[in-house]
Amino acid sequence: MCQHIPADKVAVLSMNNSEGVNTVPVPGRRCPACLERGDTVWVIPGKCCPQCGTPVN
Repeated sequence: MCQHIPADKVAVLSMNNSEGVNTVPVPGRRCPACLERGDTVWVIPGKCCPQCGTPVN
């Protein structure tokens, strides 16, 4: 069973000597089920689509 985590809440934090928070892009894949409906939803591989719940590998 997949956990539903909003994709816009995902960030990889980097700790270094500079101030602030740096984010690093996370590789994603488009959900095939949403893509068939004409929607583009990006999902982290191994997670479920936040829109339709389809597992994306």
